[in-house]
Amino acid sequence: MLTATRLVGRIKFDDASLKKDLKVLSELPSLKEQYDEFGSGTWINHSLWNRTGEWTDTRYSDYNHPAIRTQVGTATSYLSGIIEQYFDLEHLRMARVRNLVNGLVIPHTDFLELSEDKDRYVRILIPLETCIDSYHTEERFGVFRMRKGDIWILESTLPHSALNLTSDNRRILSLDFQYADIPNPHYSSIFSDPSICDETIAPALVSRTRLEPEDLQDYLELLSTRFNDKDDAEQILVELSKVHLRFDSAVSDIYKNLTTVARLTRRQELVEHCERMRTFYIGSRVMNERFPLRKGLF
Repeated sequence: MLTATRLVGRIKFDDASLKKDLKVLSELPSLKEQYDEFGSGTWINHSLWNRTGEWTDTRYSDYNHPAIRTQVGTATSYLSGIIEQYFDLEHLRMARVRNLVNGLVIPHTDFLELSEDKDRYVRILIPLETCIDSYHTEERFGVFRMRKGDIWILESTLPHSALNLTSDNRRILSLDFQYADIPNPHYSSIFSDPSICDETIAPALVSRTRLEPEDLQDYLELLSTRFNDKDDAEQILVELSKVHLRFDSAVSDIYKNLTTVARLTRRQELVEHCERMRTFYIGSRVMNERFPLRKGLF
């Protein structure tokens, strides 16, 4: 399936109905995030449709039946109606609303622990509530803003990340589809109603400038003075991600720079820790493997 990151359409929401559902989500009790090592700051996921129909189940996995609406999906009837009206329910495997506040989605690659056939997976992101200083970035596509109602296909098998520099909500509806039964499907298969599909919409790309090597080196040396133990790695990763928003580089360079910072400390245990981070997040990992990070550092 052709799934390169792209803006493929837009939904015009009924704002009053959408606000009611967002209020429902805001009032839900907090759950321990099953993927908390992939977020820094405040990162909250609510399952609307999933494998089990239980809203407390936020883990993605392979399975061969349509997703089941959860209790939260039932309570957010407007959003579930959007899903039912416009998208392919037969191949939908998960629908989540993901909120990022003053936080970073750690640069990572999805589906490393799943099937080798990555082309069967498609992830759609649709902002429900956004703010002017929230960004997404993908290895080949660069840095961009997702605007409310935009329908984005994300090439999540490449390194990617998201960053919200504000205390305002950045809520996104994330839909995961799995096409194991259709040979060479086109991404348009996700739409049951193609009226919202429109590839003529121009994306909000972020212009970045070149960072001179000597300036980068000076900054990495500065960061190395703040790298005292393994717990500092996450905060340094956050700072390097902020640099990535402004200066032209690939997402994977964040980990290359992180390891360089560790090497500048001349402490082998920090170098090994950063290399393990790179492997876990964008290299390889197995099902149920975890990488604990200290939270609340954003």
